[in-house]
Amino acid sequence: MASLTRHLVSLRSVWLIFLFITCKTIAGVSASGTSLIFELPDKENYCFSEEFSGTSVGKRFRFQYKVIRGGNNDVDAKVVSPNGLVLFKELKKHDGAFVFDSSRGEFRFCFGNEFSTFTHKIVYFELQNQEVSNLAVEAGDVVPTVKTSAEASCDVIHEQMSSVVIHQRDYRIKESTGRHLADNMNKGVTWWSVGQTIVILLAGAGQVFLLKTFFTERVPTKQDA
Repeated sequence: MASLTRHLVSLRSVWLIFLFITCKTIAGVSASGTSLIFELPDKENYCFSEEFSGTSVGKRFRFQYKVIRGGNNDVDAKVVSPNGLVLFKELKKHDGAFVFDSSRGEFRFCFGNEFSTFTHKIVYFELQNQEVSNLAVEAGDVVPTVKTSAEASCDVIHEQMSSVVIHQRDYRIKESTGRHLADNMNKGVTWWSVGQTIVILLAGAGQVFLLKTFFTERVPTKQDA
């Protein structure tokens, strides 16, 4: 009975994977979000723009950023609307997030490292649609139709898989940040150990030399005589 249950679970998993691949093949690649990792030099200010038009207007988006490494892991960040209004602004922060409703026009997402004199920063940011569109909308079919059972199943799987992709991306960013911190700690411990080893060797050599002078008999010279 247990073997039959495992077999049914395995078949169900294979069927779900096949159905998800089929749905993605029919609908194409999802364009519900954008993510980027870039290097921000010292004394620089970078801006990225996103044009909202068509079906993306009026949707709720989430802007999120995180400094992976560099200096004190902090940057300046701001979001500027198409009419020039600053919607979001933070100074010298490690990470941050902001949710806004899109409007027609070009939004700008700016990052500043002008306060740093020589340290570059590696920054990750993403712009994610909070409303997961169904596969028909992503495929360009905006005519309302009654969903079949297969289409409804595809939409459910698509929504769950989109959530999985977001969580996996967050885990990768956290893993990269943690690995960089561990590497820095490892380098610090290594150089500290090297320094301690050199100090111990010098102290040992000094003690040997000092003890040697105590037990070495001085040879008299003619001048002493």
